[in-house]
Amino acid sequence: MNDIENNEEYELNKIRMQKMRSIMEAKKRQEQAQQQTVSIYDKIDYVLKIVLMPEAFEHLSKIKQNELNVYQFIFDKLVGQDVLNSIDYLIALIQEQGGVARRIPLDVIILLEREAKGIKGKIQVKRGDDMMDLGSYLKKE
Repeated sequence: MNDIENNEEYELNKIRMQKMRSIMEAKKRQEQAQQQTVSIYDKIDYVLKIVLMPEAFEHLSKIKQNELNVYQFIFDKLVGQDVLNSIDYLIALIQEQGGVARRIPLDVIILLEREAKGIKGKIQVKRGDDMMDLGSYLKKE
């Protein structure tokens, strides 16, 4: 009877150890995936910092803090899936060349921000003391 109890206890311990091992492996995989995700976004921030002019990167950072949906729109326009897939290659190129030849100015970020918010450009014309948009001005003439 004692041998049967010992054998059953041994089998139970064996099952518990397997279950613990699988839980620990799942947790480790989850942590690795989380670290990889964080590192991808760190890499993207690094590339954006190099590719954008300093004032453009600063403006984009403010948008990220204050208006997340506008930031996501701009991010999607600037960083396509092909950039995400080849981020390591881009970083290697940037480091090899010591930067980029042309950087994206603040105007582009502002234009994308206006597009995300649905703000249309208006050309204002001053006629005497009155300010009017260009369409109204041309219709009067």
